[in-house]
Amino acid sequence: MNQIFIDDIRADAQVGIYPHELVGSQPVSITLRLGIGSRAARSDRIEDTIDYAELVASLRGYLAERRFALLEHLADSLAGVIFDEFRPSWISLSVHKPQVLEGVGRVGVMIERKYDEYVAQAPFPLQQAA
Repeated sequence: MNQIFIDDIRADAQVGIYPHELVGSQPVSITLRLGIGSRAARSDRIEDTIDYAELVASLRGYLAERRFALLEHLADSLAGVIFDEFRPSWISLSVHKPQVLEGVGRVGVMIERKYDEYVAQAPFPLQQAA
């Protein structure tokens, strides 16, 4: 199994439950591991893989439009966006807030999801990838 990794995607997000977090956005960092097939390794065509520039732009755009109370919900929502738009076979995603607590480098969550399980739990049938 091949995978794409993207480390330390920096974006601004409206996330948090404390009063000082409710008045704007704050920086978050996202790290991804995505399971992909080996088709692109043989074809050498971007159409046969996930375009990581498009993926990063999609995540940043999504975060700019929404508010989240918890990092757990933010992470799960990002996984859904990735599955819906890019269809990896699995995702390992971590998101953290840098320097959010005094004397702590970062606070965050990590989730892992499989596409087949995501599809099975979807409230409506997902369209098949072309």
